[in-house]
Amino acid sequence: MRIYYIFLIKKEIYEITKNKPENLYKILESIYLLNNDDVVLGFKMFDKICKIIPKKNINKLIKDTFIEDLTYTTFNNTHMINDFLNNETTKLILNNSHIKIKSNTIYPSFFKVIENLPYLFVCDFINMDYFFLKNITTKINS
Repeated sequence: MRIYYIFLIKKEIYEITKNKPENLYKILESIYLLNNDDVVLGFKMFDKICKIIPKKNINKLIKDTFIEDLTYTTFNNTHMINDFLNNETTKLILNNSHIKIKSNTIYPSFFKVIENLPYLFVCDFINMDYFFLKNITTKINS
């Protein structure tokens, strides 16, 4: 099971880190690992590098894409795919600060839907994996 955290990175931060994404990952990981006493510091750091997730737009995009799909369900800001034929079980939760995806696949179907949104940075803190979504989906589609 993979747990992906997807952040909407500010354009100027993207420009600085696009060739060295490991630096961006280290900053986000340090925020992720902060203890509760340092929440204010973590929020200030986060606010400098990330933008708020446009939940309404992304909800609509996902719903419109999967509306005819029998393997898809949704409730508020949670979207799920239970596709037994393709062996995919994925849950996407939209938050103001990030998108969280839990999946049994390495490249969940939701990646394809949101790949065209600019400056999305994906982190799997457990497996220490990270990438700009646009870069990885371009390689998969090639």
